[in-house]
Amino acid sequence: MLRRALNGTDQGLVLLDADCRIRFKNEMLNSYLCIPNKLLASGAKYTGVVRFCHERGDYAAPANSPNFAELIAEISSRRAFSRNLQGPGARRLLCQCQPVGHDEIVLTYRGISVRQATAMSLQDSERRLQDFAEAGSDWFWEMDENFRYTWISDNFERYLGIKPETRHGISRLDLIAEWAEEDGAAKHRHCLEQHLAFRNVITRPKIDGDQDIWVSTSGSPYYNDENVFLGYRGVSSNVTKEITFREQAKSDAERIAIAMDGLNEGIALFDPEDRLIFCNEAYRDLNNRVRDIVKPGVTFSEILRANFETGLVLNTLDDGEEFLHRRMRQFHNPDGPVDFELETGKWIRATVQILENGERVLTVNDISGLKRAEAELRAAKEQAEQANRAKSMFLANMSHELRTPLNAISGFSEIIRQELFGPLGDPHYSDYAQDIHTSGQHLLAIINDILDLARIEEGQDTLEESEHAIGDVIVACMPLVRERAAAAQIRIDLDFNDELPRVLIDLRRIKQILINLLSNSIKFTELGGQITVSAVLGDGGDMVVSVRDTGIGMRPEDIPKALEPFGQIDSSLARRFEGTGLGLSLARQLTEAHDGRLVIESEPGVGTTVRILLPSERLVTPDGN
Repeated sequence: MLRRALNGTDQGLVLLDADCRIRFKNEMLNSYLCIPNKLLASGAKYTGVVRFCHERGDYAAPANSPNFAELIAEISSRRAFSRNLQGPGARRLLCQCQPVGHDEIVLTYRGISVRQATAMSLQDSERRLQDFAEAGSDWFWEMDENFRYTWISDNFERYLGIKPETRHGISRLDLIAEWAEEDGAAKHRHCLEQHLAFRNVITRPKIDGDQDIWVSTSGSPYYNDENVFLGYRGVSSNVTKEITFREQAKSDAERIAIAMDGLNEGIALFDPEDRLIFCNEAYRDLNNRVRDIVKPGVTFSEILRANFETGLVLNTLDDGEEFLHRRMRQFHNPDGPVDFELETGKWIRATVQILENGERVLTVNDISGLKRAEAELRAAKEQAEQANRAKSMFLANMSHELRTPLNAISGFSEIIRQELFGPLGDPHYSDYAQDIHTSGQHLLAIINDILDLARIEEGQDTLEESEHAIGDVIVACMPLVRERAAAAQIRIDLDFNDELPRVLIDLRRIKQILINLLSNSIKFTELGGQITVSAVLGDGGDMVVSVRDTGIGMRPEDIPKALEPFGQIDSSLARRFEGTGLGLSLARQLTEAHDGRLVIESEPGVGTTVRILLPSERLVTPDGN
């Protein structure tokens, strides 16, 4: 019965679901729309119907008819609306939308006459204009041929608190108290007398009370059918906030300019075309020889060229144009600060920062003091290096001079201790000879370490490289330290794989590193302790040789000191044996000579682990590479 009733109505009707799909249509719908039945099938998207009608040209008139996208958006919004459309055959249709239920909508179509359609369009236009006027912050007005107000919209009272009718019959010029432009009154009077359109004329109207209000007004002349001038129509808006902000911004800019003039740093702002917008007094002082051209509008290249031609900027290039071009490239594509020496002896540093809007900020600093400090630092560094070289040469020479008599002392004390030329008589002589021999060997070891360090610092130490199995190298060091370890009741364990790749090393130097590390571990490990020497391949492919002990250890912050030449950490246990503190320093430098690294981990009371990391480039693969 409901279906028959809907089919019997004189309106075309369609029910759409939430997805704008057709759920029901009556028989009158197609008589209004005249479209293929398949487009109106149940479940079809109604957008297909709208698209078909639009492509056929149904919405070409009237002028305010919606386009395809607008009509689809209105339907999808599920809000009520009424539209005056042109249907097939230029037939006028009234399309109305009404939401029903939660998500469904009903669209109805019915025919209307041309007069009805015109009246509805006019009514819609008036309503739309009124809505815009009410929603905006502007008010509309109309003046007669004598520039007297005849009508002002209601928004005038809303934003100025003055009833519009109080202005009716009064000339516009008589209602203005102040003009934003100095000659604004004369210019505007001329415009009105010539019946010219005007835009954004800013004035302060006469208002009772203490209100300080500024208004922007635009107007156009209008005429009757005989082209007789009837007056002006236009729009006005309250721009008090904008004027206040503009004045505040102007005041702020002036304060900023004053503050920037007080800076020692030269600052200049250039627009995207390299024209000067603003600069402070310090920038003008730096360009004092061309100060007369440093004004807004001058380009950066003009300032640069003028300075160069006056000889202010010292140029080390023969071609001055190349200097100018290079400086312009640096200005447009800055990659860091640029330093210049001036003819006055000053050094300046120029830095360019590009802003998001394409403008460039140039800052210029006097770095003469910095350059002097750098020169002094270089001189001090050269003196220190020269002193270090002299020290190294002195140590090397002294070491050579000391080694000869010490070798003789060690040799002769050994002969006496062994009684090679007959008995000494008193056994104390043999003990003394042993003490002399031990002390001589100790001094000789110290002198050898000093000589090695001196050679390394002078760059005179050359590696004699050959291939070796790292396990064989470790084993070869054991006889040289095993007796001392046994005397201290310290066990030495070895942990390595015989299948490790061979390494390209200076055998004597690597053994020297390991012996120094083992000697240190024995020295600083208490009776009954343990030392472990291991070799493995690290995660990065390096050969890692480690010496780990259970000795006294040291604090992490003391490790850098222990690695310095002659560096010793104060410890009562450490003083059981004399030492110069050269062992770790020499081990580090010899490791670095192999392009490796020496890494120390230690904890007081737990022990120390020293790792020698030889780079993977020194590993020899089975194919010999």
